[in-house]
Amino acid sequence: MTAIEYNVVSLDEAQRMIAAAVDYIKANNLPPMCLWVCDKAGVTVASMRMDGTAARYVHAAHRKAYSAAVFERDTAGIIDFWEGQAKQGHQREADWNDPMVTTLPGGYCVCNGRRGGNLQMWDVIGGFGAAGDDVEEHENGVAEAAIAALGEGYRHRRDWS
Repeated sequence: MTAIEYNVVSLDEAQRMIAAAVDYIKANNLPPMCLWVCDKAGVTVASMRMDGTAARYVHAAHRKAYSAAVFERDTAGIIDFWEGQAKQGHQREADWNDPMVTTLPGGYCVCNGRRGGNLQMWDVIGGFGAAGDDVEEHENGVAEAAIAALGEGYRHRRDWS
């Protein structure tokens, strides 16, 4: 029997992303946030709640990272995907039977390297979620800074291209 192998975000990578996100938040005078990193399957690798962050943001950050990882696209891309699905009669989140799924901004799919075979897509290794500001550009900026901290070869993606 052959085992399926795939890469996932490491603890070191998760901690670097969280540290970079905190630096970005402080440098831009943003309100404190909750930051979450999941592996490719949506399982938590690391998380942090900055002092002063409302408790409701803990779950929001988790759901954002989870959604981006399991849908293999940023949460903004999940909206795009569901708009296409709605044209076929699907009713958004309810049709997926997963209460963790969200389309809130600030959820980014973390990719590294490229898959082989016919798909030739960026390989998903996890998801990152930032919550606590309620301003889409701010939370997305935090997520972008977190992924940029991983260096060359890492990126996020809005869709499967």
